[in-house]
Amino acid sequence: MANLRVNLDTAIYNVLNVLAVNNVATGGVFNTMAPPNAKLPYVVFQLISKQDEHSFNGRFGNAVYMAKAISRSAWPKEAATIDTQIDTALEDATLAITGFTQLVCRREQDISYVEERTGELFHHIGGLYRIMADQT
Repeated sequence: MANLRVNLDTAIYNVLNVLAVNNVATGGVFNTMAPPNAKLPYVVFQLISKQDEHSFNGRFGNAVYMAKAISRSAWPKEAATIDTQIDTALEDATLAITGFTQLVCRREQDISYVEERTGELFHHIGGLYRIMADQT
């Protein structure tokens, strides 16, 4: 039986790790957490929740992923520009999910907050994406 989370992590990474995103998120794309030495700005994505749902035809996964830009800029524009590229890449994306057939990939909610660490501001701007996939 295929593992949706592992295969979906790979599929999302492949969709986000493209030139259009990397041109604005010059620090890279990371799953769950960026390494301590990562240069800003960068993109982080991670699974927020996943439910297995069953029908008469089998099982499908219903997941919510967060994808966001993190920037050290004093203004939100840099992170918002990166979020635009994240959304362009993920909204209605065709994800190659091993062992599954994708049903939907849609943004459901925005994320926007500021974090202050040691006197520096970090903007987190992105969204939550609903991804549903039918196990093949």
